[in-house]
Amino acid sequence: MKSKVGFSSNGIKIQTPITFLFIYSVFGALLGGTGIYNLGEIYPFDHILIGFGIIFLFSGLFSLLNTKYYKILINEDPGYLSLVESTGWDISPLKIPYKYFTEIVVQYIVNKNKPEYGVLLKNRMGALLLITKFHNEKRAAGFKSSFEKTIGLPVKENREIPYDMIDSKHPYNPYGIVLPKNSSIRITERRDSQDITWKTKYHPLQIVFMFVVYYGFFHIINFAVVPVAKLNIPVTIVIYTGLGVILSLLVTAVFYNYFETHHVIIKKESIIYYYKVLWKKFHENEMKKSDISLIRSSIEFSNEDMIIGSRKGIEGVNNLIKKSSADKEIRKTVDAHDKHLFKEELIKLNEHNLKLAEKLYIEQFILKNL
Repeated sequence: MKSKVGFSSNGIKIQTPITFLFIYSVFGALLGGTGIYNLGEIYPFDHILIGFGIIFLFSGLFSLLNTKYYKILINEDPGYLSLVESTGWDISPLKIPYKYFTEIVVQYIVNKNKPEYGVLLKNRMGALLLITKFHNEKRAAGFKSSFEKTIGLPVKENREIPYDMIDSKHPYNPYGIVLPKNSSIRITERRDSQDITWKTKYHPLQIVFMFVVYYGFFHIINFAVVPVAKLNIPVTIVIYTGLGVILSLLVTAVFYNYFETHHVIIKKESIIYYYKVLWKKFHENEMKKSDISLIRSSIEFSNEDMIIGSRKGIEGVNNLIKKSSADKEIRKTVDAHDKHLFKEELIKLNEHNLKLAEKLYIEQFILKNL
């Protein structure tokens, strides 16, 4: 879900839009309440209302727990940008030295053949932090102007992504970041490498809500569909077998989420990323340090992955930008090679559900070891 961004007298507010989610959840509660109030009087519609009420209410609550709110305060503490991060279950303050960021970057990009305008903060080593993005150029320009006045940094507008953004020769002096007490981030120092690992687990209540939503579907089928339809035994067996398969997939997804770990290993000449479930590795990708041209973190809610891009990967993105600006015949020339570049030359680090302090900590770990 895309971020909603606004300005106050001394800061910036970035939040997940919650109006729809709130109405969605209330609507579910009303449906369920209506079904319970009329239980036994309007069968089978009472059980249908109860089932859909459960589905709407708890899927809405699941999403509400996943909402985030950031407030960036300027000049509250001289020399620092003061940030407050609020999630569905926690509030965390964070301070970043004002001089850590050097400029605002407005970057034109293409996402699924649609133009986007990202507004990012660039730090002194060239890494980027995505603040928000727009599909409309005028809205991006308006936000850029307000952002520039509020934060007081110069603005640079890029049509294509620069190839020399990361300055690995620049001495990187990390600032202190205090990780949350329950952070899953772990660092291991080895003779020939430095490793960092983390997990992207759901909140325990969200896992409960997943199973409650499943029960909502089960309730409709078990108490309304099967009895009213008077299905024969073979069809009934198929339906309940399907429900069992769905439950098994849900249990497997929760199992994977609990045991899945993400790994970044930085060696002398390269950086490696993969995720692992128990002992099995998935999607391992290695990139030479000398090839890295882009590092981008994000607090934009529709895409919280960190991106590490090689020069070839940036060339592929820029080719898509050029083709998207051309006529339809040229746009059709996006071939398998272009898509291959996205898969092999752009490493995506899954940072979903991580707090901002954890995202910036991972970024610092990578930058200081390049």
